[in-house]
Amino acid sequence: MANISSDVRNYFKLELLLTRSHGPLCQLFKNRYSQFNGGQIWNDTLTCGKNYLKNVIKKNKKINLTPVQKVSVSNGNSNEWDLTTLTALLIYGDRPKTLNAAEIQQLDQENKLLEQLRDIRNDLAHHASKSVATAKFNQWWTDLTAILVALGDIDTELDKLKDDSIFESPTQVINEDNVKEASRLNSLGTQAHKDGKFSDAITLFTKAAVLPSIADHDRAIFFSNMASTRLALNEQQAGPIGRFEIDDPRDQRYRALQNAKQARNLWSSWWKGHLRVGEVYAALNEHEKAINSLERALALDPANDKIKKALDENREIHSRQLSHNHLNPEQRPMSIPERLNEKQQKFGIDPEHTLLALRLLEEIDPAVA
Repeated sequence: MANISSDVRNYFKLELLLTRSHGPLCQLFKNRYSQFNGGQIWNDTLTCGKNYLKNVIKKNKKINLTPVQKVSVSNGNSNEWDLTTLTALLIYGDRPKTLNAAEIQQLDQENKLLEQLRDIRNDLAHHASKSVATAKFNQWWTDLTAILVALGDIDTELDKLKDDSIFESPTQVINEDNVKEASRLNSLGTQAHKDGKFSDAITLFTKAAVLPSIADHDRAIFFSNMASTRLALNEQQAGPIGRFEIDDPRDQRYRALQNAKQARNLWSSWWKGHLRVGEVYAALNEHEKAINSLERALALDPANDKIKKALDENREIHSRQLSHNHLNPEQRPMSIPERLNEKQQKFGIDPEHTLLALRLLEEIDPAVA
């Protein structure tokens, strides 16, 4: 971070502060779940998640989640929910009619804090340059810390995040033998990826990532590599027409997203962690989220052409999607795979056979493409 401006540092300090809210919000959700459901416990299981998706989210039109966010809820593990998901569930969740006046007042006060938190998070996300001037930084810092303290955090712990030392490698107890073994496993995983043995590569990266007493930055690299390999495995499994919808936490793209976020959280000032999150969101067709992550990556490495190219591509796709949303559904432009799937539903045509025929024609006459 030596060459990164103070305004960019301000942005990432605020992001770290926002991340601190995840734990208190998860606990608040679990408290409310128990309060609203006769003392039942949310235990982060698949059963909890599936029941909540079916009985609450699908019946509540105010809770508007993306397909990926719905998968995260159905999986049940609240540690995987992003802040947008948590704030939506907390703010728009239906309350039982049996609450007394004091309980209603407390919920209303908590929701005001959640709305303020959500608004600051949204404002930060729309800062394309990912830089925040000192005056605005101080204002947001004061507002965020007040919210977090009200939600149960400790102000002296929050103050530590304001220091530039957070961008330096943390002091850790390192086991040199484990470091060497992790490096060996990572090298084997990298070679397996190159050889197209993606499942083997994931196993090797996983073994490297779970070794104790290795540096967080090394662990971030292993999780980043794991995410990249899961995307490659997804492409291999999806076949020539690709895969669009996501409804299963076992989907390699969803698992790649968790790995990429682990890499980013372990090393928040590493550009590649943010790039990897952006690449996964692009594969999930969530290009607005991809843009946000890629803008973070570019702020940390402004001369990186790979990031610039990915950012341009996602902005172009997102712009087209916004334009298409305003068109008549019957006139909306579709990609070739979307057209093929539509034909399959209407006429029973196998889209894979049609796509292979189109590719053969393209080789004969490129004008067909």
